[in-house]
Amino acid sequence: MRSLFQTTALCLAMATPACADIVFQGRDAQGLHCASMLLVVGATLEGLGAISPSEGRKSTQAAAIIMQQLPGTDAEKLQAIYQRSDKIMATRTTLQLFDEFSSISRWCIREFSG
Repeated sequence: MRSLFQTTALCLAMATPACADIVFQGRDAQGLHCASMLLVVGATLEGLGAISPSEGRKSTQAAAIIMQQLPGTDAEKLQAIYQRSDKIMATRTTLQLFDEFSSISRWCIREFSG
């Protein structure tokens, strides 16, 4: 699981928007959104001091579990989480991120980490 997170972080740092969009539908799209919120927004909120380091680690672990459940290759999953995370970060204020994270994080963990 740690390897998936490290690979995800590396991909997020190196990914370019020139890649073709990866599209998930239905429950897979929900899982991708949850993983993006838990991983990227969780790390952002932790960096801002809005959540504790312990909550940040739990978010990262839950995101990795969710990503393992999605269809596709590791490269496709990483590209998809990059795309979704980029969209989330570009369309929400910090307060909106915190509100959304607070409202869906428990649901995401309950739905996809079991």
